[in-house]
Amino acid sequence: MNETHFLLRLLPQLSPLEVFDVYDGPRFYSCRDAAGQIFLVYWIDETEARTTWLYLRVSQERYTSLKRGVMSVASVLAEPEEGCAYVVHSSPAGPTVEEIRTAQIDPEWLPPADERLSLTTGTLPDRVAPAVETALGSRRHVLDLALEKTSNTYEMSCGKLGKLLDAIQNSVFALACGTDRDVRRVPEELKFSNELLVTGVFASSFGVRLKTRGSDLFSSDETARALRTFTELLSALNTPDDLLEDLHRFNILARSRFKHLLRMFIEAEVSVSADWGAPSGDTHQGRASFPEIRGALLKLEAAHNATTQTVKRQGRLVGVDVKSNFFALVVGDDEVLKGTLAPSIARRQFEIPSEIRATLEETCVVDPLTDREKWSYVLLDVVQQQD
Repeated sequence: MNETHFLLRLLPQLSPLEVFDVYDGPRFYSCRDAAGQIFLVYWIDETEARTTWLYLRVSQERYTSLKRGVMSVASVLAEPEEGCAYVVHSSPAGPTVEEIRTAQIDPEWLPPADERLSLTTGTLPDRVAPAVETALGSRRHVLDLALEKTSNTYEMSCGKLGKLLDAIQNSVFALACGTDRDVRRVPEELKFSNELLVTGVFASSFGVRLKTRGSDLFSSDETARALRTFTELLSALNTPDDLLEDLHRFNILARSRFKHLLRMFIEAEVSVSADWGAPSGDTHQGRASFPEIRGALLKLEAAHNATTQTVKRQGRLVGVDVKSNFFALVVGDDEVLKGTLAPSIARRQFEIPSEIRATLEETCVVDPLTDREKWSYVLLDVVQQQD
């Protein structure tokens, strides 16, 4: 079967898509076949015996460019991507089809060279299914993020999007560590099992679909807790007073990283909606508007204890300088914590080196220039330990 016979059989099956020009009926419109292929249809001529149309296939990219006015109507019709078009004659006896090459397209058929469409259109595909439906089918956790901008709704700066995704990933890592874990670094195995992968984008206004590596390979308990908590915290942004209390249920690393994430939302000037779905069928949604995010961040910035905690640590005091207000404490696997002395203990006598039980005020903030955590310590009290 040649191409003209194929198109002749296809014509009755084409479904109208959009009409761009009407004069005693559609004169310029688009249609689509069952497989999703888009055709442009342009009126050429009409006599008492028949009406003549120009048909040509277009890609989704060119179709979008046409509707947005990036390409003129004449240039799209005169330069088919396939190098050919079809002249369809419609008459009472039935349609006939003639295949023509690009050079055979008569300029007299076409509109003025500067004629363009100017239609509001998105450059992103629609979301195929809710997060939980995809999670059930793929056996992976799914997090759909809709970043709603006030302008250029279907586009976003690479730099701002990258910072946002990085801040979201780091927040999920810290939330996966649990509420009662004393953590300053996320274990590598926890990072690997809770890594989020970008698997697609969608229109909403700028939507990003994230998936875990696969719940069939790793335990999903930590991941489910982290992603559910993430969506719950977004919803809590509309009540900043409750948010501050909620955050204190989590480890200081999670609190610090979530606060930094709010800064990234503000920098990108977006509202955010999140739809999480688990392979188990569990699901939760959260949303925060730009004003709610800004108000919550202001509340957290004003609260000294938002990213500060008091802890007791066993360690070896290896250095104190009262004049320069400095101490050094070795804890855990030879990690050295350095900081300042609280005024209440600045005049005390210290034995160096010595095993102590230290009461510390720890603060964790994310440097906005480097996006890295900075830890600071204040030594509040010291209890000597017997050898």
